[in-house]
Amino acid sequence: MPFKKGTSGNPIGRPKGSVSTTTTKLIREHISNAIDGNKIKEMLDKIDSPTEYINAISKLLPYSIGKVKASDRVYN
Repeated sequence: MPFKKGTSGNPIGRPKGSVSTTTTKLIREHISNAIDGNKIKEMLDKIDSPTEYINAISKLLPYSIGKVKASDRVYN
């Protein structure tokens, strides 16, 4: 059953402001290629306080491995 001219199969469409998963993956890939891991390591090595070091790592960690959504968790 073909669609009538001027109408789509999804009249509501994607919500405004939502980003496609392909775009998100592409952006994440470009950012990871642009970041120099050695420079980050050098900056982390300059931190003397263990508390500040842990804070810096915990803030960077979601960007390096990605944030885990509730639906992405795997339980045994």
